[in-house]
Amino acid sequence: KIDNSFRKYFSKLTGGGEAALVLENPEDPFAGGMDMNVQFRNKASILVSGASSGERSVSAVAFIFALQDFMPTAFYVFDEIDAHLDPVHVSRLGDLFAEESMKSQFVVITLKPEMVSKAKKVWGIYERSGYSHVVSAKIKETT
Repeated sequence: KIDNSFRKYFSKLTGGGEAALVLENPEDPFAGGMDMNVQFRNKASILVSGASSGERSVSAVAFIFALQDFMPTAFYVFDEIDAHLDPVHVSRLGDLFAEESMKSQFVVITLKPEMVSKAKKVWGIYERSGYSHVVSAKIKETT
């Protein structure tokens, strides 16, 4: 079940890429580890260990969402999960957060405008004279 969800989320995040979870020892799954075989669009299939930092980030996020399908929790906190992603993948991840927010809440710390633009609520935090200050921002709704 987790592998099917992983494939689904990987495809969403990559715009049609393919991925699979691969057991090192399928006969005795608890006696071995697991790896990820990933294929981004227009690229060869590779183990995730040989992927770029952005590709590994996309793969890890797809895996986290697959685990969420299997065992959901009320909320998740992600600190700059989009740091290694290009704007296209940040936007897709923001869309996925918006879609999945019907099931769980997501607190995402980001510096990327592509992610901020997808948020329902935004807070800014800044330091002045040794004190942290929090400001809320209104997101303009489009219809």
